[in-house]
Amino acid sequence: MRNRIIHIEGIDMSKLCRMAKVTLGTASDRLNVLKTKGIDTIYSVIGMKNGIYDEAAPIIGFANSVKSLGLKWCAGIDLLPLYQGVIAETGNDNRMFVRKAERAGFENTHKLFTALQGAGVKASFARIDIDLFNSLGGISLSFEEQTRMLNAVINGVKAVEPACRIIFNSVDSIDNEKAKKWFNRFQVSGGKGFDIISLSYELNAETFFTLSQNMSDLSRRFDKDIMIDICGHEKVDDLDIGVADLDSAIELVPMEKGFGAVYADTALDTAVLVA
Repeated sequence: MRNRIIHIEGIDMSKLCRMAKVTLGTASDRLNVLKTKGIDTIYSVIGMKNGIYDEAAPIIGFANSVKSLGLKWCAGIDLLPLYQGVIAETGNDNRMFVRKAERAGFENTHKLFTALQGAGVKASFARIDIDLFNSLGGISLSFEEQTRMLNAVINGVKAVEPACRIIFNSVDSIDNEKAKKWFNRFQVSGGKGFDIISLSYELNAETFFTLSQNMSDLSRRFDKDIMIDICGHEKVDDLDIGVADLDSAIELVPMEKGFGAVYADTALDTAVLVA
């Protein structure tokens, strides 16, 4: 089934943030094609590691390409390589790991964003996948320790770019109990301020209403903007729920907290974004 183009009276879809996930180094011609399709923000993932700032030239060059097209840039901060490198140094020494990971998160993020700023480019958004700790084998972290590590990265970004909006992405798009428990615990544990909750989601008619309920509850409960990430779909034109349906649901999030969506680069070859 082709995507259904839905127009709801009184709703202006043009206000939604439209992000496309692309790999670092994607050619400007391709970025321009995405812009003509209605994309206003480019999202790309940076594999963080010790000394990433010394290898920042390709990142700076790509960010400059995004900027030159009048697009915003979302820097995806992939902390897993950094933390795995710390584990290789500390082994299963939990206290030592947390101390070094906290410091490495702050220093590498701060120095990378400083390098970007010095080159005249900046990220409008910085995204962190909060489920990354589930992939850290060989070490067990308390929630308070996880919070300290995330806070260090947020501090590293904000110390350089205070206006950069922090996005926390979660896979718990249809598990409201699990999602609200995580964000509650983050607040109680002294979590730093962030700006946007992003939910990774697989478009499906059977779970679509549950997604809508979760968006509404999280937006009210935590007073945050909500994004939906459908990057898992490289093709969307044959699904029973299309991008137009998703955009409509995002626009209906209470208190105008529906912020936008993230699409896979290839999905936009066939998807139609409602203006």
